[in-house]
Amino acid sequence: MSDWIIRTENLEKTYGTKVKTHALKDVSLKIPRGSFSCIIGPSGHGKSTLLQLIGGLDKPTSGRVFIDNIDISSLNDNKLSEIRCEKIGFVFQSFNLLENLTASENIQTAMMFAGTSQKSANSRALELLDMVDLSDKSNSKPSELLGGQLQRVAIARSLANDPDILLMDEPTGNLDSQSEKDALEHIFNIHKTGKTIVVVTHSSDIAKQAELLFEIRDGRLMQPFRATP
Repeated sequence: MSDWIIRTENLEKTYGTKVKTHALKDVSLKIPRGSFSCIIGPSGHGKSTLLQLIGGLDKPTSGRVFIDNIDISSLNDNKLSEIRCEKIGFVFQSFNLLENLTASENIQTAMMFAGTSQKSANSRALELLDMVDLSDKSNSKPSELLGGQLQRVAIARSLANDPDILLMDEPTGNLDSQSEKDALEHIFNIHKTGKTIVVVTHSSDIAKQAELLFEIRDGRLMQPFRATP
């Protein structure tokens, strides 16, 4: 098994036909298994695009993305969905919770594609809510939760299928200072369990904790990337 759980080779992402926008240009990186990495840089310079390509939410114009030595950029949609379901959890700035479902039900939706039984899914959801200190909110709908609580539900949902990798796009961007502190505590505790975490962030509090720091400017990876002491 490779020590590099994530690799990209010469990634390019271009939008448009007549007028082309080069979102990423020749991005090659390696991320070790079990590491905590941050992708930083100005807004609009390609950070989120890179995360989406790594997570298989979009496909590169050219270049390749490897997850556990599997070239996901060449997979069909069904195989790609299987890889995402088994290996990758996502956390977004906007939470992306379903308003008509409870916290527990939102987490359980992530297990539907894995074929988890209803009983097991319910038990797993309650276990994860307890892990993020929200066991008393299992029956609450998103409209009944505060921003920090919503993000913790989203973090719990990302762990539903026990993925090896968590990809987080500005996970504390919409939170107040105390909620950000609480979310960070849970994120760092999750990392201690051995998960590989990659975070797109503007937060210095997150970036200073990173073992690897990748900086994207104008769609390019700045070299060399910095590793924390």
